[in-house]
Amino acid sequence: MGLFAGHGALEQAEQDNFGVDWVIHYSFEDVELSQAIQEFRTLIHDLQEAHLQVQVRHGYGASLLVCIRVPSDLLGNLVHKSRVKDWLHGIIHEFPEGGDEGETEADTPAEALRSVYHAVTWQKHLGGAGITPKVGQWKNITAAIPLHDRSANAELLRKWSRTIFLTAEDLDAIRALFGEKVAFYFAFIHCYSCFLIFPAVWGVFSWFYLGPYSITCAVVTCIWGIVFVEYWKTRELDLSLRWNVKDVGFLKVNRPEWVWDREFQNPHTGETIRVFSAHRQFARQLLMIPFATVAILALGSLIILSFALEILVSEVYNGPMKAYLEFLPTVLFSLSLPSITNVLTEFAKRLTDYENYRTQDQYDLAQTAKTFVMHFITAFLPTLLTAFVYVPFGSKIAPYLDTLRSYGLLSANLAREIHIDTSRLQQEVIYLSATAQILNFGEEIVLPYVKQTLMHKWRDWREGRDTSRPRGYSQRTDQLLVDAPEEASFLSRVRDEIDADEYDVHEDILEMCVQFGSLALFGVAWPLVSLGFLANNWLELRGDFFKLSLECQRPAPIRADSIGPSLLGLEVLSWLGTLSSAAIVYLYRAGLQEVNMSYLLLTLLLAEWAYVSIRFIVRSGLERISFISLRREESKRYAMRKRFLEATSGRVSPRAKPRVRFQDRVSVFSSSTDVPGTKEDFLHPGHHHEMGRGGRFWSWAPNETADAGVRLIKALNTNMDGSKTGPVKGAKGA
Repeated sequence: MGLFAGHGALEQAEQDNFGVDWVIHYSFEDVELSQAIQEFRTLIHDLQEAHLQVQVRHGYGASLLVCIRVPSDLLGNLVHKSRVKDWLHGIIHEFPEGGDEGETEADTPAEALRSVYHAVTWQKHLGGAGITPKVGQWKNITAAIPLHDRSANAELLRKWSRTIFLTAEDLDAIRALFGEKVAFYFAFIHCYSCFLIFPAVWGVFSWFYLGPYSITCAVVTCIWGIVFVEYWKTRELDLSLRWNVKDVGFLKVNRPEWVWDREFQNPHTGETIRVFSAHRQFARQLLMIPFATVAILALGSLIILSFALEILVSEVYNGPMKAYLEFLPTVLFSLSLPSITNVLTEFAKRLTDYENYRTQDQYDLAQTAKTFVMHFITAFLPTLLTAFVYVPFGSKIAPYLDTLRSYGLLSANLAREIHIDTSRLQQEVIYLSATAQILNFGEEIVLPYVKQTLMHKWRDWREGRDTSRPRGYSQRTDQLLVDAPEEASFLSRVRDEIDADEYDVHEDILEMCVQFGSLALFGVAWPLVSLGFLANNWLELRGDFFKLSLECQRPAPIRADSIGPSLLGLEVLSWLGTLSSAAIVYLYRAGLQEVNMSYLLLTLLLAEWAYVSIRFIVRSGLERISFISLRREESKRYAMRKRFLEATSGRVSPRAKPRVRFQDRVSVFSSSTDVPGTKEDFLHPGHHHEMGRGGRFWSWAPNETADAGVRLIKALNTNMDGSKTGPVKGAKGA
């Protein structure tokens, strides 16, 4: 099937999730049998103690799939409690209406799944089961995820493949499916792509009529970057108010790994509050400075060394095998960069752990900030060296090569007069806007899809071969190792989703920030760069959704009110872009004549003053737009207070406006929701029509689930002669 043609007509068996809300993957490949049995029994006990329904099936290899369903009354109660908490903290302004038992129907599947996520992962004193994958006693739980809504994903992907721009309903559909954190990324890339239309058109005009290194082109590009960053702040605020998530970070629960050093009782609420010293945390955060220094030295030294070798071979060396040796620096750089980056990433993770953040959001933001530093160095340093070292000052560096020859480090008969390639900067910018974008798309979208397809075929072949092997277990165990015919397609999809990669939305946001930085820093050298980025982003937006829906696990629908620290990165890049554009125009506009450092510094100073002035004017103007959104928010607060005042006077009912309900599943074409639905319909599309199949899936008694899991662990751990064995996926002939 084509990448963006959608899934086509999906069979009902492929759409039906059998009433499964959440799936836990327990792997016991390297675990002693007795320990595996004990951990599994504890897992089932904790889930059932939290009033969750569970079923177990075998996974790939030595692993189990624990399927979880939240009873509808418990789910409604969790949703209601979540809304009450939002109301108490001012996140929403209308008091949540609930039934006699305090139950509320979720407005979106993401809201329902978020309550399921809380029921599974929150600590027991908060009402959850306390299952935290890869942490503490649950280190052998490799994943805990919701299942994809394949029908809604395919419908949305099919629609986007035939449109150019996204609508507000499209963003609402993303939010309904995956939560606000993912929706903010798609809103950002859509907003950024729309803004790229102007520099793309302006770039074509500048290329034909103004040429590269134009002062006018540089000024317009810098102003555009400032306007975009300031506008996105306004857009971000508007979306956070529209989706009722402004300041939602204050409601996040503590991470299991968080360590507190003191506690006190709130004199107003009586609540026990645990805190970690802000001074100690700030002192730990200061370690970011030496980390950034080490990252700059490690990655910078590698890049500078590779750059120097490349220049030496291409411009100086004139000996045998030159055509092949020119690729040597690139090969060495490509082989060394992943190792150094992995070491720095692991060090950054340990540093973030040491900084001891209370919530998962704070932890992710701190880790993203460190990742941004590494992305900045690897993405921009090579082009910065070309723009501000090699091309303008290469002729002054060349005499030092005579020193190398005098010490015998460079043979005179293999050297020639160095020739500075003044078009090298343009060539690198063209590579950034065209070749690099295509390669990145292939590496990010196409290659994982091909790899996943081949892996799936290999597993099918291996499991088909294992089908013919005799099994020496009890009849009950043999039945557990074979998928029931009506469950085979569903369980195969669950195993594939569990085995897929995790989706990291911060990586996609950083990718767009790097692209914006390339345009802001070097766009003046080749005005058509924005045109290449615009074409890439149309494909990138749909490719990222394809990756999210088909190649990655469905992320937990976490709430967020912004794109995180990447917003600060955009501000830094727009400021650096102003300075870089001014310096490039000064150096290259006059044909790389003698550089006067005093004039260059004066140019940079004037550019910074201009940046501060323009940003102040743009921010002041756009704040009026955000002021309208804030006034609308304040009106909601006033209406809520007035409604309760009238209610206490006995004049009107305190009920809020009627709640809008979704259809059986998310509509990706319209936000109209005039067909009633139930909580079961959000999580289990087609539930009422498939009650028979779903009923059989959940027909086991609670005590049978643990016993069946123990049987599977024993069977999957060893066979009769002590060697490893595997499950049988299909039920052909059973």
